[in-house]
Amino acid sequence: MSIEILEYVRKELLAHGAVRNTPEFCRSWLARSDGYLRTLRYHRLQPSMEALAVCSHKLGYYAERLRTSEDDSHKAWAERFDRLSLLCEQ
Repeated sequence: MSIEILEYVRKELLAHGAVRNTPEFCRSWLARSDGYLRTLRYHRLQPSMEALAVCSHKLGYYAERLRTSEDDSHKAWAERFDRLSLLCEQ
């Protein structure tokens, strides 16, 4: 189930322009190599708890920063990041 959560988070971030591609997501949001998700899919493995924790932490960090903004679009991003962070923590 965890791989599906990371795939969902990746798709959300791609769809909203927070990342440009999967390798960037793996590097910037999971602190893993470019091919991390591809390797998990190929070997039918689940992501490490550390990768999920890193992703959750980064989403939470940026949600906090965006929440302090006066811009309504930033507040919407904060809510989206909070929701994605909770998914990673489950």
